[in-house]
Amino acid sequence: MFSSIGHEILLRSAVPLIDNPLEGVIPSIAVFGVKFTGAAQLILGGLWALALLILAGYFIWNLMKWGIARNRGHSDDIEEGASGAKKTGIAFGAAAGASVILGGILALASAAGA
Repeated sequence: MFSSIGHEILLRSAVPLIDNPLEGVIPSIAVFGVKFTGAAQLILGGLWALALLILAGYFIWNLMKWGIARNRGHSDDIEEGASGAKKTGIAFGAAAGASVILGGILALASAAGA
């Protein structure tokens, strides 16, 4: 018990003595030039759109499986279609809100001083 308290005191007293080597550094891809920045934005935008398109297709496919199974009365397939539709719906929402999610993480990290 006393060794963990000693470790805690040691860690808390050592942390203020360490300077942050990355203080004032801000990540930016602009350092690589306008062409690279434009190309990176185009590629990421294309990949994002492709991911949304694929997820939308899977979502519609799972809804179709769910509806067909429900009309035919196949209880196992109803559960599979509903579960797949829920998962792809959540995945689509996360992919659509990726910029907000990543922006929130970066804002939280910058507020914490990272």
